[in-house]
Amino acid sequence: MRFLKIAVLLLLPFTLFSQAKFEPEFRLKNSDKKVIPLTGSVTAPVEMRSNLSFLDSITGDNKTTAKTRGSKKSPGLAFIYGLLVPGMGHVYADRFNTGKYFMISEAALWLTYAAFSIYGNWMLDDSYSYASTHAGITVGSKARDDKFFIDIANYSNVDEYNNEKLRFGEYEKLYLPENGYYFWWNSDEERRLYRSDKIAGDRTLNDRLFVVGAVLINHLISGISAVFAANSYNDELKERSSGGFRMNASVIKNFNNRIDGIKFSLSKSF
Repeated sequence: MRFLKIAVLLLLPFTLFSQAKFEPEFRLKNSDKKVIPLTGSVTAPVEMRSNLSFLDSITGDNKTTAKTRGSKKSPGLAFIYGLLVPGMGHVYADRFNTGKYFMISEAALWLTYAAFSIYGNWMLDDSYSYASTHAGITVGSKARDDKFFIDIANYSNVDEYNNEKLRFGEYEKLYLPENGYYFWWNSDEERRLYRSDKIAGDRTLNDRLFVVGAVLINHLISGISAVFAANSYNDELKERSSGGFRMNASVIKNFNNRIDGIKFSLSKSF
């Protein structure tokens, strides 16, 4: 099972250093050039762009709807989502490309936990079946007492075990064969084989605690990373809201108030 532990260890740095590249979704696009004619004045070409700021500067309306610009994401809410379900906080912050790695890691960790459980229980069942065949124990007729199954791996028979407990005055630890606690190994080699399987099964089940710890770490890292994702989203939203080009138009008059032309100015706000 050593390769499973190594696989679990590889999952954590995989989630820590997985990054996704994001590109801005909004780009200024060139449109057809239009000419604005004025009676008795010079006409000038104006290049119109598909940016709300242009229209706002001409109409005097500087407001944009939240539906167009988007709304801010709460870092606290992103942390809660990411802490409860790894990757969900990133989905909330519109960063699924990063959140999917936490989701994949979560699924892989729980599959590893299931694999440890299945394999560990299989090893224990196999060892108990082996002891039933080669030591004469009865498993199905009584509840499994883990201490009993540990003791039969260290003693050749029930008499050897009971004699040692009597020597130390530990009468409450005696095994009564009439109550189903009987065992007698045919050889020490068979007892050692049982001991090896029993230890392997117990160790595998104990390793599930390591997987549970990795799951908790994955949840915590997911929540923290979701906070950064929400802040990144808000920063991009702020840049889109504050940036853009603005165009202003005015007329040029001479000394007798005759219109000689149109003056255009183009500026970019930061």
